[in-house]
Amino acid sequence: MAYLKQQATAVYPYRIPVRAVEGIEVDGSQGEGGGQILRTAVAFAVVKRVPVRVVKIRAGREVPGLKRQHLSALKVLSSVFGGRLEGAEEGSTEVSFVPGRPAVASLSVDMGTAASITLVLQAVVPAVALSGTDVSIGLTGGTDVPWSPTFDYFSRVALEGYKAIGIDALASASRRGYYPKGGGQASAEIRKCGAPTPLGLADPPPSLTATVVSRCGSLPRSVATRQARAATDLLEMSGIKVGGTEVKEEPSSSPGTSVLVYSLGTGHMIGTDAIGERGKPAEDVGAEAAARFVSTVKSGATVDANLSDMILPLLSLASAPSTVRVPEVTPHLESGMLIAEQFTSCRWKAERQGNSSLVTVHPAGT
Repeated sequence: MAYLKQQATAVYPYRIPVRAVEGIEVDGSQGEGGGQILRTAVAFAVVKRVPVRVVKIRAGREVPGLKRQHLSALKVLSSVFGGRLEGAEEGSTEVSFVPGRPAVASLSVDMGTAASITLVLQAVVPAVALSGTDVSIGLTGGTDVPWSPTFDYFSRVALEGYKAIGIDALASASRRGYYPKGGGQASAEIRKCGAPTPLGLADPPPSLTATVVSRCGSLPRSVATRQARAATDLLEMSGIKVGGTEVKEEPSSSPGTSVLVYSLGTGHMIGTDAIGERGKPAEDVGAEAAARFVSTVKSGATVDANLSDMILPLLSLASAPSTVRVPEVTPHLESGMLIAEQFTSCRWKAERQGNSSLVTVHPAGT
């Protein structure tokens, strides 16, 4: 099966030494030293239309270099925008990308493993939309896998976060993909937009109502039911009202489960998730997602930690300052803001206030 399929066959310069580019060089070992730096840097390169060279990729990880999901994000953007991509092979610790002009309106990617679909979309959606391009993407891989947002979190929470700053996209999954086989099938429709809209989310929500979504694949429905019950029980014991519960059994190539607890409303966007693993009771999975939700709400944050990682760096491209209350400044957020500073000359600061941090992003010239 072809790694990347589209109407026009793309050719990538594998195993060619990476040339220096006249643009921005990013140190992939700074901050948390993971894939977030690469995804953010390439997205900004596309939006700002400047070449980028990323070195020391994932230097902070036990096994450094590009993994399949990083390659997929790079190749989707290279296929959509043309240009020159070098160093794009598994294990590479250095890559350069010179963005071109939009070249395709639709494409299909089969990652061949349980590589994370949501991490690919996390890079591709803002890059495509903010560059003024409409693209339809089909993806095959992992929808709910370790160390990445679950697909429910991405489609229900992250996309609402993007929408709040003016980025319009839809995503759906027709089949779930769990570790190790993957095989999940998802699609995304991304629509062009202008500059991000500033956010003002400084005040903690006075109250909120949570929704619980529990899924399982190739397992009895009772597993998902137990996850949902455990999450609901913990939320209610913590004084948080549960407005709805969804329990679903899904087709999948490997057995797996996921739980999402979320609340969207005026002044807040909060979601937390968890995935099952062999030997971990369903009750523990549900309680894990609920406990993180309770902790985030009790902190007074208006946006959860994962969503802040995704959208705050993009606010450096807005026309006015933004203020958002987050549970904490994570290493991922700090890395993202370092990249935003490098590409946009924005300024940002975080002030710890009680159990949360108030983050202010000042775009250049504001």
